[in-house]
Amino acid sequence: MDINDLRRMLKAAADAMGDKAKAIEDLEAQDDAEAGALEAAVAAFETAEGEFKALQVKVTRAEAVERAKAATATSELDTTGSAAPQAAPAMPKDPEYEGIEVGFMAHALINCKGDRDRAVARLERDGHSAISAALSGATESAGGVTLPRPQAQQMIALLRPRITVRASGARVHDMPAGELRNARQATSSSAAYGAENAGIVESEPTFDKVEEKFKKLTTLVPLGNSLLRHSSASIAQTVRDDILKEMALKNDLAFLRFDGSGNTPKGLRSWALAEHWQDAVAGTDPAVVEQAIRRIVSKVEDANVAMTTPGWIMRGSAKNFLASLRWANGFKVFPSIDDSGVLHGAPIRKTSQIPDNLGAGGNETEVYFADFAEIMIGDTMDITFETSTQASFTDQSGNEVHAFQRDLTLMRAIAEHDMAPAHDEAIAGLNGVAWSL
Repeated sequence: MDINDLRRMLKAAADAMGDKAKAIEDLEAQDDAEAGALEAAVAAFETAEGEFKALQVKVTRAEAVERAKAATATSELDTTGSAAPQAAPAMPKDPEYEGIEVGFMAHALINCKGDRDRAVARLERDGHSAISAALSGATESAGGVTLPRPQAQQMIALLRPRITVRASGARVHDMPAGELRNARQATSSSAAYGAENAGIVESEPTFDKVEEKFKKLTTLVPLGNSLLRHSSASIAQTVRDDILKEMALKNDLAFLRFDGSGNTPKGLRSWALAEHWQDAVAGTDPAVVEQAIRRIVSKVEDANVAMTTPGWIMRGSAKNFLASLRWANGFKVFPSIDDSGVLHGAPIRKTSQIPDNLGAGGNETEVYFADFAEIMIGDTMDITFETSTQASFTDQSGNEVHAFQRDLTLMRAIAEHDMAPAHDEAIAGLNGVAWSL
């Protein structure tokens, strides 16, 4: 049982205490409540309180252990002896090797059939003492090995530029208990002018909530055993990049187009209000296209959205289509796209995860616009690895592939997150017909 399981149990225990307290209040409000029923309700509350306190102690202890393990895995320096370390010029870390520790960990776990202790010994034998120390602090469970928090956060940081919603400026926050509720103001209070000594019309704002509950992203990465038999920085980079690629593709698609059913996140397309989305905008007339783009921005601005971090997301072919549009006099309709990569002052992010075969004619694509400061991503900040050389999987062509027969090792990476806008009005977009080159 890892620390996040304990946190979820602690939250459930707190909810149970609330329910028991409410039951006592209901009984106390009844004039004819039986004394025995009230005593039973109080006893149930005390039991729930005891369970909460016991879990609170476990969570505190687990957090202390996690901090201690992280603290002992941050240095490769030999601290034996009392001599002061020699000064050395600062050296920038090569961005190419960012997150390579995760590649080495995954490589060792694969070769050791998911056995953490053997993987630690292998890394130590190969001279990667700092990485082995970090992996020794990883949590083992039936679902695999959960990476230590610093390395998991490193991978999540590397995912950021690969996932357009994250890269566009969405706010990422920790969701360790698997659920988060944010209160938001649904309607504001009002103000009015009036005559002297006239009564003031009262008003008050109303509030609702934005809920995020973790959705499990499972990524299956097949790796050739002939590759894994070698241990080097380049192999660790390859393993790291394969994991990042597969996780990024699915995460990008989910945050854009998934509808929230079947334990999936609800993407921007499903969060967008109906009146903020334009259907079937033809791409034959530059004036029509230009007006549709302006209407997208106007929908968000007219909703009093702050426009702190505005941005566009579209296919590369849609971006190139917009950049190629010209007026009758030969001038570009959107010169800023080629000049600085922006449209109406907001940067453009590209992804092939947006289809270009939508609509009745099979030639529509989607264009998204949002103030991404309003988009919230809750993340458990954990990644769990598990490996198998015996399992089978179905590839993208629908063919069943047997790992043992193909001399492959399957690595399963699991991450948990969810996404929701602080205000739905911050999102707008359209379906463009033939918006492609």
